[in-house]
Amino acid sequence: MSNRSKILPWAAGLGFLLILPMFFVDWEEEAEYPTLEKAERIVRHMSAPRQLKRSSFLLVFPEGKPSDFVNWMFSSLGAAEWPPSQEEWEGMGGDSAGSAGIPILPKDVEIFSSPRSDVTKHIIVKSDDRKGLIIIEGFLKSGEPPVLVKQWSFKPPQIS
Repeated sequence: MSNRSKILPWAAGLGFLLILPMFFVDWEEEAEYPTLEKAERIVRHMSAPRQLKRSSFLLVFPEGKPSDFVNWMFSSLGAAEWPPSQEEWEGMGGDSAGSAGIPILPKDVEIFSSPRSDVTKHIIVKSDDRKGLIIIEGFLKSGEPPVLVKQWSFKPPQIS
């Protein structure tokens, strides 16, 4: 047996041992503003194509532009389809927030469609029809610049 064939199992074992710790590293980035990002997930959840299929959105806005979504989300029809807030979830007997796979609105964050001067931690939902985007701006305090800005494509499903 050659020296090379004796070293191969050792090299493979050493390589495996060097790679093994990578499986236990948490690669998910720590959220800088976790409660604002939880509120953002509400909007992402509601604007997801699979969720829009189940909602009244396509009945009211068959063309489905981003600005239509924002208008619908804050209408009485859209508001009736919001996921529960943390208080509502706990009142319904929910044990851990989001355990049912539904995003839960944290107690200390509110969601609006236009800027407010009377609240602290909140997000504003905006739209850009030209680019086909939903835009979220997260604020820690009214009157200050947003600390969180996210955007994503809005592609409602087609009515079949």
